[in-house]
Amino acid sequence: MKLFKFLFFPIIVLIAGLGYYIYTQNQLKIPDSMVKSAVASKFPIEKSYPLGKIKLFNPKVHFENDKLIIEAEYLNDALNDQISGTMTFATDIRYDPMKSNLYLEDFQIVKLTKENKEIDLDKKPIIRTGLNYAFSQLEKKEILNLSGIEKFQMIKDIKIENNKLTVVK
Repeated sequence: MKLFKFLFFPIIVLIAGLGYYIYTQNQLKIPDSMVKSAVASKFPIEKSYPLGKIKLFNPKVHFENDKLIIEAEYLNDALNDQISGTMTFATDIRYDPMKSNLYLEDFQIVKLTKENKEIDLDKKPIIRTGLNYAFSQLEKKEILNLSGIEKFQMIKDIKIENNKLTVVK
């Protein structure tokens, strides 16, 4: 009986360890630094509109609440007047398995400051709509191409889980 108890515990631990290994074998992680540098490489971004031009630069990228958060400084030249501040966007990630490209998806502005004062976007829906449209153009450009990386061949999907990018084979 003592021999049974002595062997039972190590067998259970071995089975649990093997199960964990099999489960995690199908997942790879993409380093945060790889995603941050890929997003940062798309900056500075300049958009022209009828009354002026806006430039986004100096992005800070991190994961929060299973979203990719991009905070960038902006400079707006409108009617010979310069306005500056920060814009914060939240976005999801979309993976195209046919092209092995990673894209931003559902790009939404969540915070806007002007001269270090926050602007209430709920009271200014035209600003929110215009900025969301202008910068949703980023969704059309790839941020990262994984086709040349051998360990990322045959990827089914990439998603944000636990504030990290997870690759599912």
